[in-house]
Order: sequence, then structure tokens, then C-alpha cells
Amino acid sequence: MKIQEVYHGFRLLRETPVPEADVTAYEFTHEKSGARMLYLKTTDDNKVFSITFRTPPTDDTGVAHIVEHSTLCGSRKYPLKEPFVELVKGSLNTFLNAMTYPDKTMYPVASRNDKDFQNLMDVYLDAVFYPAMRENPQVLMQEGWHYEIESPEAPLTYSGVVYNEMKGALSSPDDLLESKIMAALYPDTTYHYESGGDPAAIPQLTQQMFTDFHARYYHPSNSYIYLYGDMDIDEKLRYLDEAYLSHFDRIPVPSHIDRQPAFDALRHAAQEYPVSVGEETREKTFLSLNWKIGEAQDAKTMFAFEILEHALLRTPAAPLRKALIEAHLGKDVDSEFETDLMEPFFSIIINNSEAERQEKFYTTVMETLRRLVADGLDRTLMEASLNRFEFKLREADFGSAPKGLIYNIHCLRSWLYDGDALDYLFYEDTLRELRDGLAQGYFERLIETYLLDNPHVVLLTLAPSTTLAAEKERVMTEELAARKRAMSAEEIQAVIEGTKALKLRQQTPDTPEALATIPVLKLDDIRRKAYELPLAVSKIAGRKLLESDVETNGIAYLTFYFDASRVAQADLPYAYLLCALLGSVDTQEHSYMELANLANLHTGGMSFDLGAYTYKDAPETFLPKLRVKAKALTRKLPELFSLLREILMESQFTDAKRLKELLEQEQVSIEMNMQRSAHNVVASRLAAYFTKAGAYEDEGALPYYEFVKSFLKDFDASLVRLREAASRLLPRLFGGEELVVSLTISASDAAAAKAELGHFLQQLPAEAYPKEEYHFPLKKENDGFLSASQVQYVGKGANFKQLGFSYTGAMRVLETLLRYGYFWTKIRVQGGAYGAFTRLRRDGQLFFGSYRDPNLKETLDVFDGTAEVVRHFEATDREMLKSIIGTMSGVDMPLTPRMKGDAAAECYLRGITYEDRQQSRDEILSTRQEDIRALAPLIDACMHENAICVFGAEEKVNENAALFGRLTRVMD
Repeated sequence: MKIQEVYHGFRLLRETPVPEADVTAYEFTHEKSGARMLYLKTTDDNKVFSITFRTPPTDDTGVAHIVEHSTLCGSRKYPLKEPFVELVKGSLNTFLNAMTYPDKTMYPVASRNDKDFQNLMDVYLDAVFYPAMRENPQVLMQEGWHYEIESPEAPLTYSGVVYNEMKGALSSPDDLLESKIMAALYPDTTYHYESGGDPAAIPQLTQQMFTDFHARYYHPSNSYIYLYGDMDIDEKLRYLDEAYLSHFDRIPVPSHIDRQPAFDALRHAAQEYPVSVGEETREKTFLSLNWKIGEAQDAKTMFAFEILEHALLRTPAAPLRKALIEAHLGKDVDSEFETDLMEPFFSIIINNSEAERQEKFYTTVMETLRRLVADGLDRTLMEASLNRFEFKLREADFGSAPKGLIYNIHCLRSWLYDGDALDYLFYEDTLRELRDGLAQGYFERLIETYLLDNPHVVLLTLAPSTTLAAEKERVMTEELAARKRAMSAEEIQAVIEGTKALKLRQQTPDTPEALATIPVLKLDDIRRKAYELPLAVSKIAGRKLLESDVETNGIAYLTFYFDASRVAQADLPYAYLLCALLGSVDTQEHSYMELANLANLHTGGMSFDLGAYTYKDAPETFLPKLRVKAKALTRKLPELFSLLREILMESQFTDAKRLKELLEQEQVSIEMNMQRSAHNVVASRLAAYFTKAGAYEDEGALPYYEFVKSFLKDFDASLVRLREAASRLLPRLFGGEELVVSLTISASDAAAAKAELGHFLQQLPAEAYPKEEYHFPLKKENDGFLSASQVQYVGKGANFKQLGFSYTGAMRVLETLLRYGYFWTKIRVQGGAYGAFTRLRRDGQLFFGSYRDPNLKETLDVFDGTAEVVRHFEATDREMLKSIIGTMSGVDMPLTPRMKGDAAAECYLRGITYEDRQQSRDEILSTRQEDIRALAPLIDACMHENAICVFGAEEKVNENAALFGRLTRVMD
């Protein structure tokens, strides 16, 4: 291709090699429609496509978010109710979603299969340009909001997927805090508004406003099209032009984002968040200091500020974090550097504080920053943070997210605002400049410019309120009652009929003709053989070595599986606590701050956690392990092993002040995670009712949280017990011959790595300790957890192995069918929840769960009806094929080098062989309707166990108190 030549309507503007990402970038513009396009050519077979629109909101109705949901509810070529769901069920996608940001909406897909990739592109492009939402008001009703009433005597209520999602999201204080920070920092621009939608404002969105928003922004002239991977780009350009873009003329689109005028001086703001009526409000206030920081197009400054944030606040050696903790302003310090905006912002947040401490907070921050500038930042600290940042860039491990998708998001940080789309992919020159800047005062000047001398700053408090939730509910109830009183009998009947019509539409299956429009792969398109997980088993220094030969780009990934069965059951809380403390306390050789700097200088990180495995499909087995994960460049392994030896064998628990800080931070961290991921709390507790492994892991959830709280209430006495426990437990945890080590590394680096590993293992204690007995009650308590959430997380489960049933690969297909069929329709579409989960595992664990759900009993009724639905399950051969293919997309999800090593090691520990995985794969691929129906007795037996757990709104849980064996307020 030649620069400035036109290919299928696309003019090539630039071709640029980007060695850092191992791609060559091609930038195009579509002459007729005005669409921008970026193609990153690479050998990666996990191809990514996305189309993004700049969508700045002008109110809090959440219209951008609701349109994002709604475009995927049928289109010109795909006239189904939910093409998105049909794609999930029948595609080999490795990523399929859509995301609303404060100023843009992204529609990304990914697949390793060429035909599947093309199908995904076409469904998404037809959805965004020709959605059914423009003609069908029921789409807004379902995905956004609608009045709901079933009889003239009943009260009027609101429902809708996004409405309920945002009720849940804005019940979480950290989500609410970010929304309020943006409103305070950008009072005159689009960032003032909640793009996700404020539940109080969502019902103001009309059908006309809804369709106008789509018409305004969803045009190729306002689009950013992205392709990544190994593909025929000429074919893709032809397709994009002929199928879509040539049908549009270039137009001006009013999506420009205005800059926020700078403030003259510090501003103050105060907001509230809801807590339960009986919850303690003392020291539950959030303090935040927030600055507008430069512009996103300035990639060097953004990289530098990310390093600076880590150095100042994100590492145990961070001086600003230390100063804030020592000022006794709150229990924990957090920070956020948000770069996915035209004008990014930086926040320092104090958790568990009081409003009257805000001035001391501000003074402490500013005085500490002035001192750091005057004295100069510690060179070792800055080098350590820069090295950690560089390691992350070079590793490019984004877990299950496709690498091409993350590159896309990074490109948009500049591209969306008319900057260079490639700025965030290049980093070698920037790293050199930043390293040179360490000795030239660059980072000190950054502090002066953007923090000390920057008047665009807001000091915001978010205080707890025991009346706010009830007040909002009262206002909403009164508004709805007033609205109903103002309605005529005919209008009320119209709402009743509208509710019925919506439910009828939701319950009516798509026609075979409509379903046939969604393209489906063939079974021949799916690989029949299970993928190998490279693993060689040997011995090293008397311990078992699991070696995975994977190309890792010079990085060694290590996991040490220490035998934790030598820890007494009574000591489990201390074992969990030690995992949280190790690496963050002093050792005999270094202070915790020195240790943190050394870890950041020489490694990619270390972590410590406890878990329990079951052997294969035997739920009664119980293999508790303490996992120590570490990674480093192979040449840095001597330093890594030196640090590990020091942490495992020489950690000191004598600094009471430091330990109290860590315990308070641990409590806050658990509370925030519970509010973000309460479904995990529910799943953990349900598993604890049935198996030792489940009960063991649940000890690290809510019981551990209660242990941390009680530790802090009687800190001095608890500290004595901790020191005694540490001296007792550390030799038991980190010694013995039963240790299993997993090493994932390139073959060329293996010999050197194993030599260093063997030397390290010889230094570990080898003393034998007896295995301890564990006696968990394994009793169905049917817990109801009360919280300030406005939504529920509902769970029901059992262990089908204990009920006499066997695992089969067809269960994976049933998961797909339920999650995107029966549960999707009943719990999400009709019930208004954000989502629902199904889990049937080899060890017998069955879990049904809902997420951000306005209902409770109704959802349990859906779970109870599952067996009957499965018993009478019928589907065409085409629908069965789609479900099998959709299931295989999860089975064959691409794995990073680290993930391959982890998967191989876990299969070995659980005794799962290649033959087992192949058998499961064969069973999935051969699943038929009768195999699904045959699972009905299993589901029925599990539901009749009547084991439930719910985390939800205090009022809703109390209304259903008869369902529960015990009720517990989670946070007091």
C-alpha cells in the first residue's frame, strides 16, 4: 500500500512500524463518509475489531449508556430482540461487549476464527448504524426505564436494566465518589454529567431524546474504526466500504468536547452516600483532593504521572502515603489517575475519615509535596517505580482481555481528541527521557506544575447518611404516587397494557426466520483436539517441579504451592492475615520501605494467598495450599529469590504502628471489595455449606473480615497473639518436602532459572510437621446479609456430586443455555437485573446467582423453575449448534504465557489429565437436546436442597426474613 493512495474508498494517510507493540500501523480516512480507521498489522491471530463514537452527554439521564445497551437489541439485517445474546451463544468470540465511557462509546469484538470475526463485525456494524431502537419504543422501556403497574390498584414503579444497574453502581461509595469528583472538577463541560445515568434522572429520558442522541452521534463521520491482528486488510476495507460506509456522506457532527475553564483557587464540595439505618457512621467519611491534570494527548506527561502516582502513593515506600497515614486522617489512603478523558484527573482519597479533618488533609498533602520538591524525590524510589512501570509495559499481560483491545483503548486516549493515535503505543524514547529526567528534577517539576501550583483543585467530602437511601426512596415513591394521581383511568390502563405488551414481547421467542439471520459457524470450524498445556514434571532440590515451556519474552513466572494442611484450623485467620502482611512489614535486613523499593527495582511483583483444591471430581478431597506468586526477568532471578527468602524467613511483626496501619487498610479494602463484588461473597458462602474446600476458602471471606475487625478492637492483646501465631506458623507454611513449584519460562532461559531456583529451595526449612484435621460444620445456614445496597445479589446452590450425580461436559453447554436463555430472559430482561450467573463444576459445585438485582424472592423462584425448563428443553439443531459453539469460545479462550503455566499447574494439582479435558471437550461437542434434558433431575435435586444466600438491601432482605436461617448486618 502506498501513502495517499485510495483503497476501496479509504485513503492511506500513514504507515508506521511500532516495535514496542510488534505491529505496523496503517492510518486511513474514508473519503465519502469521513470515518477514521486504524489498522495494527501483526501476527497475533486473536483479531480485534471495534467501532467507537464520541458521545458526550448533556444531562444525567444516562442516554449514552442506554443507547449502548439498546443498539444491540435488533437491527435492519438482524431483526431479533437480542442479537448480542445470540452472538454470545453461538460465536467463538474471545471478547464481545460494549462499553460506555464519560465521553465515548466503544463496541469491540475479538475472535481467532476468520469467519466468526467477519460475522461479529457485521452484526455490530449493522447494530450501530441501523438499530431497531429507533422505531421500537419497547427497547428503551426494557433497557432504559419504564413505568410498571399490573393493576389499577397497584402502586406505580420504575423498572429497566440500566435503571437497576445504576441503582446498584451508585450504591457503592467508591463509584459514587468518582461521579461526584467529576461533577465538581468539570462543572461547565460534559464530564459534569453521569454518563451511566443517575437513577433520579433516568426517567426523564424520552423516546425522542433517545433517538435524537443516536442520530446525532452514530454516524461514520464521528466514528473511530479499529482493526488489529493477522487478516486480509484489503478484504476488510472492501467490506467496510461496500456494506456500510459508502452509504453515508461526510457530515459535521457536533461531538466536540469543550475544555473546562481553569479554576482560580481551591474549591470545596460536600456530598453524601447511603449506609444502613443501624450502621455506625463514625469514621466512615471519604476525603478526596482532586486535580485536573494536563491533557490526554500529552502521552509523556501521562506516563510520567502514572509513575509519580505509584511512587508517591501506591508502594509501601510511598512518602506521601506514609505522611497521610501518620497524620491519622483515616484508615487507608487510595489514589486514582483517570486518563480516559480529554482532561485527566488525579485524586488522593482518605477512607474512613471525618469531615472535620479535611483541612488537615489538604495541609498535610501540600506540605509534604513542598518538602519532597525542596529536598528532591528519593532516587531509588523513583527508579523502582519507573522499573515497575517499564516491566508492565514490556510484559503486556492483560489477562483474559485481548492484547489488541487494550491497545485500542490506549490509542483512543489521544486519537479521540484529535491527537496522534499511536502516542500511547510508543514508549522506548519516553522511558529514556523519563530515566534521564530522574537526575534533572523532571518529576519534581511535575509536582510543582500539576499539584502545588495548579489552582484547578477540589477538596470533596463524601459522608455517610443513614437517612439518604430512605429519603431517596420516599421522594421517588411520592413522585410516582403523584404521577399516578395525575393520570386518568385511561392513562393508567395504558401503562398496564404497556407493561403487559412489554412482558409479552420479552416472553415471545424470536421467529425461526429472525434467528436464521444470525450467522453460525459449523462444528468443522472448531478444533476437535484439546489444546496442550505444556508441562514437564521433575524434581529439584527434593521438591516437585512443574515446568511449562512457553515463550515468555525473558520473564520467569513462578508459583510456589506450599502445603498449608500443617496449619491448625484455629490458626486459619492468622494464616490469612499473614498472607496480607508478608512483603509489607520489616525483615531482619530491610525496612518495609526498602523492601518495597527492592521489589519494584528487581521484580514484576510478588503475592501471597491461601486456597484449597479438590482432587478432580471428588468434592470430599481437600488440598489446602499457600500460593506464593512471583515474576521477574530471568537475569533478575537472584535478586527475586534473595527477596523471597528474606520475606518468607525473616519477616518481623514487631512494629505495632505499622501493623495497625496495615490491619486498618485491610479492613477498608475488604469492605470496598464486598460492595463491588458481593456476588463473590454469596458464592463463597454457598460453597461453604457443602465442602471442606469451600468452607476453607470462605474462612478468608466474611469470617476473616470479622477477625480483622475484632483484632483492631482489642489491638494490643491481638498483636501478642499474632506474634505467637507467626512464630508458630511461618516454619509450617514455608517448609517441608511437599512443596510444589511451577515455573513458566522459555526453554532457552530454563537452565539458568532452575539453577537459581535450586539454590533458593535449599535454603528453605525442610522440617516435617503433621497434617492437621479440619472440622467444618458444612451446614446450610441460608444467610441473608444486610447492607446499604439498593439492589440484591441472590444465590442458590448445592453440590451435585454429593447427591449422586456425575460431571459431564454437557453441563458447560447447559451453563450457556441458562445464562443466555432462561436466566437472561427471566432475571435480566423481565426482572431488570444487570445479569445472572450459572456454574456447574467438575467438583460438583452448582451455583446460580444474580447481579445488581431489584428482586429477591422472584429470582429464587426463577432458580427453582430451572429444572422444569430443562426437563422440557427443546431446540432446533441450529440452536444446539450455536450453544455448543458459544460454549467452546470460553473453553478455548486464549491464554497468556502466565495463564498457560497456571492452568497446567492447577490441572496437575487436581489430577485433571489431558484425557479428562479431551473427554469433556468431546462431550461438549456432541451435546444433544436429550443430554440437556437428562440434567433436569440433577438441577431438581440441587434446588430441593434449598441452600440460599443473599447479599442485599436491608429492607428487602428483612421483608423476606422467613427465607433465611440467619440475618447478619455486614458492616456495622
